Amino acid sequence: MNSKTKNIIAVGIVVIPFYFSAFLQKILVNQSEIFVQNFLGIYMILSIFGISVILLTNKYLLKNKWSVFATPKGRVIIDISLGFLLLSFMYFINSLGNITYFKWIPTDVDRSIMINLLKEIFSNKLYAMIMVGPFNWLNEIFAVLSIVFILNNLWQISNKKHWIWISIIGTAMLFTLLQIDQGIPSMINTFLIISFSTFIYYKYRSIYPLLIAGILYQTIDLIRFWIYF
Repeated sequence: MNSKTKNIIAVGIVVIPFYFSAFLQKILVNQSEIFVQNFLGIYMILSIFGISVILLTNKYLLKNKWSVFATPKGRVIIDISLGFLLLSFMYFINSLGNITYFKWIPTDVDRSIMINLLKEIFSNKLYAMIMVGPFNWLNEIFAVLSIVFILNNLWQISNKKHWIWISIIGTAMLFTLLQIDQGIPSMINTFLIISFSTFIYYKYRSIYPLLIAGILYQTIDLIRFWIYF
């Protein structure tokens, strides 16, 4: 089996069972049927399973080490700086969206079910700590790891500049589809943030800035919800 075939199989291993199934779940499953224990437990198990599949595929099918995702030693300051740059960009896009296309594009998304679910979670201190900690970390690690894993394999298929940009835009669009239940304005936010994130990864080839920004952003968002709701 040649290397390009392995890369295509590796992308399929992530996209088909995880992204495609998540997309179907968004459009087919009645969200009102989700309970706290199921929400926390099932999603954490799926995140652990997804992370394991990616790491095992990377090691045994592709014969790669963790270094394909990470920066060389001695770039801690750069990674942290890029992480906070990306975090700032996330807040900028959210602020820009709130004063522009969130007002221009009508949306009738009903967020009451998710808000009620989060209220129930944060009314229990144990559930709240799990949500802010392990649940949040595992979810973000899987999301970021899956994105960079897909990009790494697509870039191994071809290193031509136009293919690199097609891969960046295509991966951002793939991830954006998972926000289909959140309305078009939220999908625009996601697309812009993921596009910039993948560009940062392309330029610096480090997963750490994406992890730093993603985990901090979600942690701040969850803690803010915990305090004000």
